[in-house]
Amino acid sequence: MDAADLRLLKIKTGSLNRLKKELGLYKQEEEQERQKVARMKSENADYHDIKHAENVLEEATRMIPDTRQRLEGALQDLSNFMSGLKEEAASAEELATAKEAASAAQLALQ
Repeated sequence: MDAADLRLLKIKTGSLNRLKKELGLYKQEEEQERQKVARMKSENADYHDIKHAENVLEEATRMIPDTRQRLEGALQDLSNFMSGLKEEAASAEELATAKEAASAAQLALQ
């Protein structure tokens, strides 16, 4: 594997890891905001405060499909790139890291 391929592999792996983390954070934020809205409603909080919390929840919920789609694209891009690498690259540590990141991303998408 030449230096350009190695650099590109690291970039694609980093991008995949970042998107996987981002998806997890959006899912976590959605759950937290959902609980916050429910708590505010049960406590009969001010209508405007509830409405604001609902808007925050809606924004977090909207980000999940977009981030999921970008993660799927990055996973496909990395998989295509890895399949195009030469056989001697199979022993590279970076390739093993990339395969591990691809597996983790597939789990996150389920």
